[in-house]
Amino acid sequence: MKGHSRTRFDTGLIFLASVFVILLVSGLYIYQQVRVDPVTTSIQQGKPFAVQLMIHDGKELKYTELLFYCPSTGRAALLDIPGNLGIILPQAKKVGRIDSLYRIHAIEAYRDAIETVVKEEIPFYLELSFTQLERLIDLLGGIEVFVANSLEMDVKGRKIQLPSGNLHLDGGKAMVYLSLQDSEESDIDRIIRIQKFIQSLLKKIGESVDFFTHPDVIPYVKECFRTDMETRGLLAFLSEMRKLDIERMAFQRVLGNQRKVETEELLFPHFEGQLLRQTVKKMLETLASTEGVRGEDAGLTLEILNGTKIPGLARRTREIYQSFGFDVVSYGNAETQEVEKTMVIDRKGNREGASRVASIIKCTNIVTGPSAGGGQKNVDITIVLGGDFDGRYCK
Repeated sequence: MKGHSRTRFDTGLIFLASVFVILLVSGLYIYQQVRVDPVTTSIQQGKPFAVQLMIHDGKELKYTELLFYCPSTGRAALLDIPGNLGIILPQAKKVGRIDSLYRIHAIEAYRDAIETVVKEEIPFYLELSFTQLERLIDLLGGIEVFVANSLEMDVKGRKIQLPSGNLHLDGGKAMVYLSLQDSEESDIDRIIRIQKFIQSLLKKIGESVDFFTHPDVIPYVKECFRTDMETRGLLAFLSEMRKLDIERMAFQRVLGNQRKVETEELLFPHFEGQLLRQTVKKMLETLASTEGVRGEDAGLTLEILNGTKIPGLARRTREIYQSFGFDVVSYGNAETQEVEKTMVIDRKGNREGASRVASIIKCTNIVTGPSAGGGQKNVDITIVLGGDFDGRYCK
């Protein structure tokens, strides 16, 4: 009798344990189905968020772009992070390249450093090797790029020719284009080329969302990225690219001065990074705005004249205004280099526009008149820099 009772007890215990396991598994499944992942949460909130895009060749980092995207407007911007950006390295406690913190498949220290520089949280990242990117582009059926001048290269003993114009590139040719090293190409042109490449890639992803989200294709898509996004978050982000306002995508870069530190040529942002952080803040406001890429300042043309003896002041100020999205069509020297007080000249009767332009450099001297202060008469606003301008603000 005792053995029989024990058997019934064991059977009942096993039954209860089985029920518990079934309930636990069912509960976990339901939780996974109803739980909202961080990417989807960011999309639902509708506010701009950042994704760090990194491309490496299997050995070292080649390109880093911060993609800022606003789900409520479908607008986006790319900020190039140069590898030679000069920072104080936390462990070594000395100045060095920011990309020296990068490790393939271990990007935390590198991401932390970029967050410190731009003063914005970067909640997500996408890391791709050349091999993964090639596979992705082939999965997409190729991408479109514009080549300004025909290119002829020798790649591992094989001659590759890319004619000028709009080209459709498969994964292999796209990697040749992406890894191009041209001694005659300036840093600015290289950055623009890479950012345009990523723009084309995002456009193609947006056009291929239905294909990407097919259950049979999802495993292949996941193999093309290393990311901290969950599968559903990655698919949600890629699906958002369908809404991307690709034609009005903004491109930004870090403005600064090159200085040699030991054996390295490092780029140090203007005004100890203050301008960069202001640019990022303004960019995020613009992405969330429903008034256009540059909001009320769309279409304003600027001229900047140096009325001081400080060389290069107009050029550096042009970079400041360009970083805020203004169209600077001309810069150079004023008629005199003895201007004491900076003035902003409203040439077309747009006092509000002139006030916004003046506020960038904290200038209070606004003059109205098509012929005031010299310079071009066909621009909307002329800025004449004077002795009260310290390179960033009027004192």
